[in-house]
Amino acid sequence: MKKILRRCMSNEFNIVKNFIFDDEVQKLFEDINNNVLDFNILEITGMGNQEIKHSNILGWLFSDTEHNLEYKILESFLKKINEKNEVENLQDYLYLSKHRKDIVIYREKDNIDLLIVDEANKVLFAIENKIFAGERTNGEDGGQLQKYENIINHKYPKYQKYFIFLTIDLNEPSKDNWLKANHEMIVETLNEISKNKDISIKTKIIFESYTDTLKRNGIVEDKKLKELCLQIWENSTYRKALDILNNHKPDIFSQISEYLQLQLKEKYIQMTELIKLDDSSKSYIRFSDSSWLNVEQKNGEGWTTSKNVLLYEFHNSIYGGLNLKLIIGPSKNEKFRDKLFEIATNNNKFKPGKNLSKKWNQIWSISIISKEEIAEKSFDDLKLIIDQKLNEFFTENGEFYKIREILKDVMS
Repeated sequence: MKKILRRCMSNEFNIVKNFIFDDEVQKLFEDINNNVLDFNILEITGMGNQEIKHSNILGWLFSDTEHNLEYKILESFLKKINEKNEVENLQDYLYLSKHRKDIVIYREKDNIDLLIVDEANKVLFAIENKIFAGERTNGEDGGQLQKYENIINHKYPKYQKYFIFLTIDLNEPSKDNWLKANHEMIVETLNEISKNKDISIKTKIIFESYTDTLKRNGIVEDKKLKELCLQIWENSTYRKALDILNNHKPDIFSQISEYLQLQLKEKYIQMTELIKLDDSSKSYIRFSDSSWLNVEQKNGEGWTTSKNVLLYEFHNSIYGGLNLKLIIGPSKNEKFRDKLFEIATNNNKFKPGKNLSKKWNQIWSISIISKEEIAEKSFDDLKLIIDQKLNEFFTENGEFYKIREILKDVMS
């Protein structure tokens, strides 16, 4: 049995080894890596999936300032919308405008993502830009789109109006007169203009960064990346190696939990005795302040074996990343819980909510690592972030000592 097991392991090792050192695989990985920009100015600013920042970029692209393309981007985008929706009169505006365009672009005016107004031709375009968000269709105002229509019809009664519903997947708007558009149309427009027009280096960087942002956040399909990955997955030999690698993939959240507990023990328990580690797991890492000596602190029930009522708790999950919270747990003495909640309610340091929950009530929290950072960064980088955030928390002027001072009368 042991010999069979060793042969299987040796076979798996050779499959993975041959995969890693395969010249064709290395070339494909290099192409995949080169498909994502190393320097993306928009990702640096934290653009991601934030609709407001996307709308700001679109406002810049659709304008005639800085990039010196006049309204070519806007016009090309509108032509694609016209092809998709077959809009009456829009073609006339694009090709046979009576006057030279004099466009003003408003962002978040009356909560409308983009309002593009051509004062010279009395034409306007209202764009509702949805990034991983749904349309609100209920409410006394008739829903989100109806509300915007009412505002625009009131303020611009004599203008020709076009309402555009910009979504990732060409979703159907609740209003029939809203035109469907997606972000793929914008990428196609930018690619076409890049090929056919002389553009400045700054404009090129923004074009490439925006396109890269849309692709890396799943807003637009990265067709080239998909093609490269298919070349690997469709090769049966490569697929065997990938299956083996996937089976041996480390669990990043277990690694984070183990490292975090090790750091707490070595730096803040063994060396300084600042804290006491409580019951912990992959998803929850708990500890208490060693100065919390009030006997009522040990009167808890139904939470941890220590019976502590007040605990710091790291939440470690794919849904929210790594966060540190201070939580009032269940207790046999409700007056003690009430006292803790009262202190938290009367101090700006805490955010306990309006009412004390029956069992667990969070009164304070900070983010340690976002779920995006966990997905994108190496474990070594994550360890550096954990070290930095722990040092900040436990430093003499940090949150740990500030909270200790606020709670000392009831907890010591």
